[in-house]
Amino acid sequence: MTYSSIVSYHTNPYTCGIARFNQALAQSLGIRVISVSDFIAASDSFPLLSIKLEEFPDILAIELSDAVTKVKFDAFLHGVQGSKIENDLIRKSHKLFVATAEQADVLRSVRADVVAVFAPGASPAKPEASFDLTLLTFGMAHKIRASGYRKLGEILKSDSRSVQLEISTALHEGTSFSEEFFSVGSEISEAFTGNVRFLGFLSDVEVSSRLRKADALIAFFPNGARENNTTVLSAMSHGCAVITNLDNYSPVWMKHGESIFDINNLSEFPSALEIQMVRDGAVKAVEPYNFESLSAILTNWNA
Repeated sequence: MTYSSIVSYHTNPYTCGIARFNQALAQSLGIRVISVSDFIAASDSFPLLSIKLEEFPDILAIELSDAVTKVKFDAFLHGVQGSKIENDLIRKSHKLFVATAEQADVLRSVRADVVAVFAPGASPAKPEASFDLTLLTFGMAHKIRASGYRKLGEILKSDSRSVQLEISTALHEGTSFSEEFFSVGSEISEAFTGNVRFLGFLSDVEVSSRLRKADALIAFFPNGARENNTTVLSAMSHGCAVITNLDNYSPVWMKHGESIFDINNLSEFPSALEIQMVRDGAVKAVEPYNFESLSAILTNWNA
C-alpha cells in the first residue's frame, strides 16, 4: 500500500535536516510532504509520520496523538525521547521505523517489531554546467525587483553567450529563514530561462571572492542607485562591473559606460572589452569613498 503523504513537523529543507530527508523521500515515493498542522486539520488516509517528537511543542504532540487515532499510519522516528506521548504514538502506528539500530534497541520493550533502517545522505549534485557569463545579485529572492531583470533578460535574448544568474541572500534583523525567503521569483527565473542558482547566505569573504569572479553584479532600485547602496559600492571597489538603474539623484561618478552600466541605456549586453573598461573605471570612481575618507569628514567637520 502506497503512503498518501509524508507528515513533517518542519517543512523547510534549507533549515532542517529532517525536512530535507522528508522532501527527498517524498520525491522518491512520488508523494507530497504536508505539515503536522495540516495533517491534524485534515487527516490523510495512510500517511508516514517522519518526525522527531522532541522538536514538538507539548500541545502539538497531544493534538497529533489524537489525530492519528482516526487513520492507519506508519511512523519513522528520527529520535527517541521516551515520553508517554511518544510511546502512545509508537503503539498506535501500523509499522514503526527508526533511523538507527541503537534507537531500535531502546524501543524494543515498547514495540518488539520496530524496524531499524537508515537515513541516506544527499545524492551527488550534477556537475555544474559552464556559462559564458556569470551574473551575481543580492537580496531576498522574493523581494528582488523583477522589472529590471525582465528587461535584462530581453537584452540577453539576442546575445549568443550563455548566462547564469547567481542569487545570494542576506537575513535582515527581525526576519527568519522562512521557505519564501529561499524562493526565486518565477519572473526572474523565466527572464534567465531557468539558469538561476540560489547561493543562500554567504560570508563576507565568500561574497568578496564571488564579486571578483562574476562578470557583473545586478542591482535594481525603486528610483535609482545611490551613494549609500553599499552592495553597489562594494562591487565597484572589487572591480566588478555593475548593471543598475540610474536617475538624476544617482552620484555623478556613476557614469554609464565608464564606471557602471545603466540598464536604461543598454540595448545589448556589454562586450568583454566594455565590461573590462567599466571594471577599471569602477575601481577609480569609488576610490575616494571609503571609511578612512568618511572618518576624516566626520572628525574634521567642526575642526
